[in-house]
Amino acid sequence: MSHLPPDKTAEFTASDILSADAWNGRTQRPVLGLDVACTKIAVDFQNMRRQSLEETLRRNLELLREATSADCVFVAVLRPDELAIEDVQVARSAFCQSRPEALRGESIEQFPWLKSRLDHLRLSELRDTSAPRKEQLAEARRFAELQIGSTLLVAFRVQGKPAGFLGLAHGLPRGAWDVNLQLMLELIGTSFPTGLERIRIETRLAKLEERNALSQAAANDGLWDFDVESNEVYFSPRWKAMLGYGDDDMRGSPDWRRLVHP
Repeated sequence: MSHLPPDKTAEFTASDILSADAWNGRTQRPVLGLDVACTKIAVDFQNMRRQSLEETLRRNLELLREATSADCVFVAVLRPDELAIEDVQVARSAFCQSRPEALRGESIEQFPWLKSRLDHLRLSELRDTSAPRKEQLAEARRFAELQIGSTLLVAFRVQGKPAGFLGLAHGLPRGAWDVNLQLMLELIGTSFPTGLERIRIETRLAKLEERNALSQAAANDGLWDFDVESNEVYFSPRWKAMLGYGDDDMRGSPDWRRLVHP
């Protein structure tokens, strides 16, 4: 394995960045710049699935914390159609005392300044929770209780409705947040709701499929479906049983017109 001089940075291809082996712990994780790490996180968030949601969040929030050197990184998701925090996922450094997960279950109504800034991809920063601006008093008081000295937040929406916010936090106050961190947070704030919307659509479709299956069983009706473009016909098991056929009969694309009595 070759070693680069200390003043040289590694050049990574897209395959290197998105390789599963590079991020699953089986190999040493490469030292990547902020822009490369941001790209990896954005791609992962856009392609989230229900089955791997928790692991995807855990892995990428930790990567984001490492890339930004933040004490704590968190994402808070709002309940659909409600301005209440449904869930908070957190990645923190070893000695970080910040506790943003305590926001779980709290209403955004308690935070009027933050509530007014839930436009999609709008950035909000609290530089010092011990000395906030007047309009930030409620938020600063609560964040200070959670051992958060400063935070940078980006709000995101799903289907036009407030869906949550992603945040970087430090235990101590700090000055203005670096513009590169702000741009990075906006990019990830774009990709995360895309993945979240995909999951919500998958969940709704799964519920519809389950409801359809239950209604068919309860109605005791047969079902057939003819695709005109492909000339394929689907016959449900109940439809076959009602006409005396077995479930393995009539596979493929039979000419259903032959079954019609003259």
